[in-house]
Formats: sequence, C-alpha cells, structure tokens
Amino acid sequence: MVLLTVLCLLTGCGKRTSEEQFPKDNMQSVEAKSPLSDAQGDFRVVEPGSVYTGPIDVPLPEASGDIVYEGNGVTVDASHTEDGYIMVKGIPSDTRLKAQVTLGEETYTYDLNQQEEYEVYPLQMGNGSYEVQVFQQVEGTSYSPIYQTEFEVEMPDTDRVFLYPSQYVWYTNDKNAVKLSYDLCAELSSDADKAACIYDYIVAYLTYDNEKAATVEKGYLPDVDATLRERKGICFDYAALFAAMLRAQDIPVRLAIGYVQPENIYHAWNQVYIDGEWVWMDATFGPSSSHTEDNYTQERQY
Repeated sequence: MVLLTVLCLLTGCGKRTSEEQFPKDNMQSVEAKSPLSDAQGDFRVVEPGSVYTGPIDVPLPEASGDIVYEGNGVTVDASHTEDGYIMVKGIPSDTRLKAQVTLGEETYTYDLNQQEEYEVYPLQMGNGSYEVQVFQQVEGTSYSPIYQTEFEVEMPDTDRVFLYPSQYVWYTNDKNAVKLSYDLCAELSSDADKAACIYDYIVAYLTYDNEKAATVEKGYLPDVDATLRERKGICFDYAALFAAMLRAQDIPVRLAIGYVQPENIYHAWNQVYIDGEWVWMDATFGPSSSHTEDNYTQERQY
C-alpha cells in the first residue's frame, strides 16, 4: 500500500479589478490584430460557428491498439507516443483510481475514471523510459498499486505533445471552443496574430469566478464549452480554454501551473510557441497586470 500525493488544482488565484480588464501589453512582442469590435468600437461577442463555415479537423488522440500493455483489467495504449500522448483505461471501481506517469525523478499524477473509458495523458517530460502505474483507493489518501508497465518514448518533436487534447485541455472537433477559434482566426494567417486575437477575446469575454475559486474541489477539470457558456471561470478555466483554442489552430500551447510572486498565488497560465520561441501569456490577470514573466515559477506543464 502506498500514499499518493493528491494534487489540489487551482483552488484559487488572483484576479484583476474590473478597470484592469482590457489595457496594454502582457504578451511580450505579440501584437493584437483581431476582429473583436463592432462599428462603434465596442466588444463584439462572436457566436461559435457563425463566421467560419469550412471543415474542422483538429488532431485528436486515438487508441489504435498497435502497442498495448495490459494487466489486472488496466489497458495502456502506447500506439502514438511519437505524438506525445498515451491513453489509459482503468477498471470498474467503487473507489477512486489514480494514474502516475513517471520519467526519471519527475512524476505526474492524474485521476482515472472508473467507467472503463480511456483517459489521455501527455508525455510532456520528453524522451526516455516512462513508467505508468495505476492505483486504486483503499481509504482516504491511501492507494494500492494494481498495475505497472514501462516503455521507451522517442518523439521526433517533443513540442508536438502540446498540439493534442489531453485530460487537462480537452476538446473535440464539435466543441464550441474549437468553432470559435476558427471564427476568430478566419482572416488571420500568422500564429502571432491568432494568439493575440484569441487572447484578447478571452480577456474581454470572461469574468473571474471568485465563488468558484473559493469552493472548487480537488480533482476539478475544466470544461472549455462550459466556460464559454457561463462566461466566467477560474485561472485553470482561462488557461485550458486558451490552450484548446490555439491548439485547434495547430499552435503548440502549454498549460502551466505554479506560483506567482510576490503574492505567492497558486495559478495557471500559458506559454505559446510563436516564431521559434515560447511566449508567456496570462489571460486571467490580463494585459494590465503589473506582474512580469519573472514573477512566475512553473511547477508543472500540460
């Protein structure tokens, strides 16, 4: 029997005041070029699917069954490790399941559903010999291991992992978040312009949900379409929505989690791969925040 450290995700993070919602620059050299205003210069809400009418075909994970590890009812599909992800399916259970993905000294712990449905976990730690373990809850925070396997990962492009949906950044072709990303970027060509457009839209469209921040439970996962529908969320919601919308445009995006100083705020933000470098962007605090990239200490990335 082992004790797993359960990651309490983003139960709160700082928030700008209402006056700080739309100002200057938080995106380094990225300049906004976006169709976000009407003829009077007011912010314009775009109905998902109302502008772009062409095909939508974003890269999606697949459990193709080419390379599979199985045992004790657990299935690990490692058919697409070159694309930066694995898919894990657990067992029916009345208690919680956890999956741990480990490379060397670094470990990521995830919830695993109990409905025998695949979860998608990223291989964001790079190339090497990975270990995957699945645990079943015994009592409280005590878990017993029920399966373990190892496999080698060789990704030609280790940034490709940040182009696919996974458990923390989940979306499919039919999600409104994906449709909206196509609407906003329909007339844009560069990754920098697309990133700036989507950033501006999220900053203007969403309101920080203080009540949710105070009551969110452990294991919470963002629902990008629910965030759009409700027009509010916590930093985890902001960062997941931003990542989903840009990944749908074939732009690598990290969802980063860590702390912001000097307030020591537990927080989520993004890093976007633009013109050969990772650019820090934080839609929750918005462009008027006094924080700079140096104030951010990353602990994990998804």
